[in-house]
Amino acid sequence: MTTPKSPNRRRLISGAVGMALTPVAPAFGKAIPTHDVIVVGAGLSGLHAATLLEENGMNVQTLEGRSRIGGRVYTLMDIPGKPEAAGELIGGNYARMIQAAKNMNLELVEPDQLGSGRKWYFRIQGQDIRAEDWPTHELNPLTGKDRKMMPSRYLWELSHRDNPLSDQPLDAWIRPEFAKYDIPQSEYLRKYLGYNDETIRLMNTVVHTDHLDNTSALHELRRYAVGEFNRRVASARNDSPQALQVKGGNSRLPYAMADSLENGVLTSKTVYAFEDRGSEVITHCADGTRYRSRKVVCSMPYPVMKDVKFYPRLPARMESAIDEIDYGISIQVHYLLKRNFWEEDGMPANIWSDSEFERFAVLARGENGAPSSAIAFINGNEAYKYNFMTDRQVMDYTTARLIEARPAIKGAIEPVLVQSCHRDVHGAGDWVFWRPGQVTKYAAHMRDAHGNIEFCGEHTALLERGMEGAFESGERAAISVLSAS
Repeated sequence: MTTPKSPNRRRLISGAVGMALTPVAPAFGKAIPTHDVIVVGAGLSGLHAATLLEENGMNVQTLEGRSRIGGRVYTLMDIPGKPEAAGELIGGNYARMIQAAKNMNLELVEPDQLGSGRKWYFRIQGQDIRAEDWPTHELNPLTGKDRKMMPSRYLWELSHRDNPLSDQPLDAWIRPEFAKYDIPQSEYLRKYLGYNDETIRLMNTVVHTDHLDNTSALHELRRYAVGEFNRRVASARNDSPQALQVKGGNSRLPYAMADSLENGVLTSKTVYAFEDRGSEVITHCADGTRYRSRKVVCSMPYPVMKDVKFYPRLPARMESAIDEIDYGISIQVHYLLKRNFWEEDGMPANIWSDSEFERFAVLARGENGAPSSAIAFINGNEAYKYNFMTDRQVMDYTTARLIEARPAIKGAIEPVLVQSCHRDVHGAGDWVFWRPGQVTKYAAHMRDAHGNIEFCGEHTALLERGMEGAFESGERAAISVLSAS
């Protein structure tokens, strides 16, 4: 069905993903829809590819497995302040994304202040520590001027000191001369930068991978180099802020892009197989529908593609990459605010912690920056245990840990939503991360086509990361299709 204008009218699909392929023939007298290109996935990369292809005269149909548009761009419209569950900040140098928003006549604004001015206190090893006390605190593991740095900044400020990718071209991370950094990030931090174990432990609190022992340092160095480049370029433009959001919610952009497509987006279309016959590709969906096209652009994350069948089979290297490459995981528990508990105990509203709830913040997205809602945000290794819990159990468990740490919270917050990209069968996780050795093994081949199937998605981007990386990859896939036509 074509995407309706209102998200609440869409419905989930039913049907087994594991059904066998059937011969392509008209069913009940109906011919299989035929298009120039089928785009699989209505996140930013798929939508951008579909837009460019359609602008160049192609008949394009976009299929989306979820019942909503946007992929990891997801504004929680029903929660006060409309927080962004993913895809929060548009970098000031995200040229493709900013242009797409302008093309859709969407207003871009500087982001609302988050976390009540980002004032935190720190709960480390069971002790509550105010920011002003941290530089002289006995638990501070740093020396000299670094002792003034807050633990919440360790991962960013310390990890990319003397970054060998700084001032290099953005594609330098796949060059052979940097392969020596394709080692565990924790090893890099000890060997090259000389940090002690406690500093590394505190860095590990907020990783968007799973653990620094299992993360390629080259992946992290690339992440910081790209961020540094974008901030530097944005700062050079005096009239351009370093970060933006779409007024009314970032989800408005993918919905507007979907609405602009001639054929719209068909939602609740879980693709489980591709059958490349040489002159055409048959795309099979779990609801029994099939689509014929000359080309396919597939934006599925690799972990999702583990369950997708390709005929003919993918090359061995790509099959291996799909089996091995993973996405970082996180859990968000969103809360309604019932009272300003921080006014009762006199502590800052927000907690950065090495304990089980990791970060808890009051979001100031109400009128004139008023407190609007709250969020507990758990990343990486600490998030794995939630795989064994229902959403209700996640809410109860996290709330109980918060109350233990801060009794004033009791009765002041009400959990209403658990958001996690990796709990979504179509989502896989927050974004791709590379384990030690994987950049050297796979990174140069992520953009390889398979017959008539092109691949895009943030995980295939060569230069940018995040949302702009998604746009970059969709643009590359579209150009490749157009070049072959």
